[in-house]
This record gives sequence, structure tokens and C-alpha cells, in this order.
Amino acid sequence: MMQTHSFEQVKQQIIELAYMVRGHFLQATQAFEQKNAELAREVTAQDEEANALTDSVSKHSLSLIALQAPVAGDMRTVGAYLKIVTDLERIGDQAVDMADAVIRMDKTEKELPFFSIMDMTDAVKGILDTTIQAFEKEDINPLHTLNDMDDVIDTLHRRNVEMLESLLEKEPQHFREAIQYIKLLHALERIGDHATNIGEWTLYMKTGHIADLNH
Repeated sequence: MMQTHSFEQVKQQIIELAYMVRGHFLQATQAFEQKNAELAREVTAQDEEANALTDSVSKHSLSLIALQAPVAGDMRTVGAYLKIVTDLERIGDQAVDMADAVIRMDKTEKELPFFSIMDMTDAVKGILDTTIQAFEKEDINPLHTLNDMDDVIDTLHRRNVEMLESLLEKEPQHFREAIQYIKLLHALERIGDHATNIGEWTLYMKTGHIADLNH
């Protein structure tokens, strides 16, 4: 017999997943900053737990439709839940990509400078915290800052890539390390995009309007 979950129970599961993948992202960031491959391996090992919780939340969200005959507003909430869960799963995947880059960098010879990568990780943490808290508190007011926050992330991404390109023009022998930096930067940019998506779906859940906060 299928267990019935309430909207509040499913929401709490989503919040649990959100803070779980946030933790994985922060751990991957710490692994990069400390050049700690063992810590990075812990991130990859923990991803299975996040995937299991993702599957659980998705099933429970669908059960709300099957067993509770939700009205139109509730259907909107369920749709938003499913979209948010997908973006949270992608954030977990990108944290693993960050960790994989750290692990591969551990095998390279050259330690490249961080450039402004830590500034970028701080910006990504900011946008992720804003969207998670907006969903948790059902407060859409902070979401109107997401466009500016995402612009900061995009600017830092472009600046870091340009710095890497400049370095490789002078020291092309370090391309292996630079590739891992590029992968890490891409993962950070994508986490910012997925966090913005969560903000958009939270806004939709509360207002019924779909807004593109990336522009």
C-alpha cells in the first residue's frame, strides 16, 4: 500500500535535500581551497544518498496527485516541487563535478593560482542560500535580487576564464591543470543557474507567474 504524504511533509523533504546538496557544494569548495583530494572523494561518495532522496521526493510529490486529488493551486505546487527537485539533483551532480576536478588536479604537477575563483564560490553560495531560504520560508521578496546575483557569477566566470587563457598563452605546458579549472568554473556557473531556476519555480509556486530571472 502506498504511503500518503502531505504537502508539508514533501516540502520538508525538499528542504532536507536542498541543505544536503548545499553541504556537498561547500565540501567540494573546501576540497578545492585546501587541495584535498580525500575530502573531494567524500563528496562523490555522498552523491548516492542525495540521488536516493531525490527519487523519494519525486515519488512522494507524484503521490500527492494520485491520492489527494489536488485543486489547481495544489497542482501548481506539485509541479514546482518536481522542477525544484530536478534542479537540486543537478546541483548535487555539479558538486561532484567540482570534486572530480579537484581529484584530477591532485595528479598534476603545477599548482595554478586561484585567480578569483573563491570570489565566485562565495557568490554561488550567496545565490544558493537565497533561493533555498526563499523556498523554505515561502518569501519571494529576496528573489528579485537573483538577476543581479547571477550577473556577478557570470562576470566572475568570464574573468576567470580570461585569466586562464592569458596564463596559458605564457605557460601552455600547464594546460592539464587549466582544463580542470575550466571544469570547476563551469560547474560553479551551472550551480548558479540551477539556483536561479529554483527561485523561478518558487516564484511560480507562490504567484502563478513564470519569470526568467536569468535576464
